[in-house]
Amino acid sequence: MPEKRNGPMRPEELSDVIKKGICGAFVFFGDEDYLKSHYRDEIYRSIMTEGMETFNYFAVSFSPAAGSRETAMTRLADAVNAVPMMQDKKLIVVSDLAPAGLPKDLLEALCGSLSLAEKSDDTVVILYCRADELETDYKLEASTVYKKLSSCAKMVRFDLQSRGKLIAWTKRHFTKESVLISDEAVGLLVDLCAGRMMPLSGEIQKLICYAKYGKEGEKPPVIDEDDVKRIAAASSPDEVPFAMLTAAQSWKLSEMRAVMDAAREQREEPVAVLARLSRIYLDMLLIKTAAAEAMSAAEIAKDMKMKDFRVGKYLSSIAKVPVDVIENAAALAYETDRRLKSLPSDPWVLLDELIVKIYAPKSLRRT
Repeated sequence: MPEKRNGPMRPEELSDVIKKGICGAFVFFGDEDYLKSHYRDEIYRSIMTEGMETFNYFAVSFSPAAGSRETAMTRLADAVNAVPMMQDKKLIVVSDLAPAGLPKDLLEALCGSLSLAEKSDDTVVILYCRADELETDYKLEASTVYKKLSSCAKMVRFDLQSRGKLIAWTKRHFTKESVLISDEAVGLLVDLCAGRMMPLSGEIQKLICYAKYGKEGEKPPVIDEDDVKRIAAASSPDEVPFAMLTAAQSWKLSEMRAVMDAAREQREEPVAVLARLSRIYLDMLLIKTAAAEAMSAAEIAKDMKMKDFRVGKYLSSIAKVPVDVIENAAALAYETDRRLKSLPSDPWVLLDELIVKIYAPKSLRRT
């Protein structure tokens, strides 16, 4: 049983647990899905050995597309009982499950698997509940479901961040990229994104890209309120493609996972998400080939009917990436498309497997 405590664990406490060596069962819940994704990826990096993801990382989805809930519960039990291969621990991430909607027998089975993981020193289970799957109203901690889960796993609550914290977080991102932004522009940007980190992260990347490759004038570039009004927008499903482009070009597994989480939260069609990702890798190949033939960025932009600053961002992101890595990414995306259309599997699990294969290798891993 987890250690008795007053209320759920906070993200800062979870960070300390990760540093000391994490194990056991955790239920991620709350309104800030970006932080859930961030800490899930921190845990992944802390325990996963390069090349061992296939044997020690289990994604268990309760989506109807993956089969019945009973089948998913069996997969979870099998994963918990599996022995880690060539490393000390295994990681299991459970998604698409609203615990309050489970019948009594399945809730008991879920708690049985979580209890077993909680007692283990070689297993980490994360029950990843989106904001709409375990709602944090005033009645939650008094509910039967919460009491049941907290008796067999450590509850970790991720609340929306204060405006002050978001402003400081946003400024750090711009500073890291040597881009200046006015205080007024930061405040406007945070307000446009309704204080949510997932859309805010995408808008930050968009403005940084604009400042580096599209804005003329002073150096280092300075983002002002007019830039935010012109370039940024409030959170909407239309922002996923740009965020995906930025994440794909970063070659960071954590950023790709954050974008996939956003697409999933916004109920994007997996086939459409994969089509966009495949298009990005194809554009990378075309631009890499064109650059190798000594074409200028302006010539490439004109030839591909693409904005200059986007071509500049592509060129910067693939400059040190071997062409065979990009070809492999495109081939893996094609194979995932074939599997997605022909196999009775959860499409989001297939997409997660795809980005792990592309972005998990140590040669590409950037934190």
